[in-house]
Amino acid sequence: MAKRRINHDPHQFVNTDAHRRQLQLAVQTALPTNVHVLARNFARSSASSYWLLMLDQPDSPIPRFLTLRIADHSLWLSNHDQLAVTWEAGNFASVQQTLRQRLTPATLLQYSYQLTTTDIVTLRLVLHLEQHQLIWLVQLSPTIAKAYKNQRLDLHDDFPSAKLLLGNMNNSSLQLVPVKQPAFQARLGQYFGRNLLFSQFTSHQLLRLLPTNQWIRPLLRQLPPTPHLEQQLAATYGTDFVRIYVEAIRQQAQLQTI
Repeated sequence: MAKRRINHDPHQFVNTDAHRRQLQLAVQTALPTNVHVLARNFARSSASSYWLLMLDQPDSPIPRFLTLRIADHSLWLSNHDQLAVTWEAGNFASVQQTLRQRLTPATLLQYSYQLTTTDIVTLRLVLHLEQHQLIWLVQLSPTIAKAYKNQRLDLHDDFPSAKLLLGNMNNSSLQLVPVKQPAFQARLGQYFGRNLLFSQFTSHQLLRLLPTNQWIRPLLRQLPPTPHLEQQLAATYGTDFVRIYVEAIRQQAQLQTI
């Protein structure tokens, strides 16, 4: 994957409140009447933005969501669950027109998704672990890690085979615990592809997966509560899985007292 070419200063359109407001207005006015913005975030180093859309469905008690990416370059992830729209950064009228053309009922149905009870308890676990300064990491292949986003990461082929680790949020070389749970790892890859997790490269070919809190929290508020979280996680992923993260939380608490 060749390095992307940017023909403008991305900071011109990313780091000013005025341009963000213009882009938000362009997006909101282009949305169909049954779709609204639940959350959004802007990249710091490029003209990319991400939008969590919610589809209003009066006839269905289960909401549908859609991840919209607006950027001037392609995403380095393959097999991601995002509707990607390319724009010439700063051309707000053009991106508004493009969105109106793309956001048809068929496209909304194709790219939108619902979250199951398993999704809800998994996302709540991710937030629970973060409160204890713990995050998930994957160890990339040397080729992908060295390329730093200039080599595609396939969420169907590469991500499931990567080594999954549970580790300290602030020190990626501290307390790394290997975890083998393919169903859980598959869901992490899916959330990463929906921008519910965002990534940071670190040493030793590790990719840190951090929760996009400004997306997950409002999203979970739209969904039913999940009491007895630990029991549900044990039923879904096994008691060994629960034992690993409970022990990691205990060790993390000990480290904080040192």
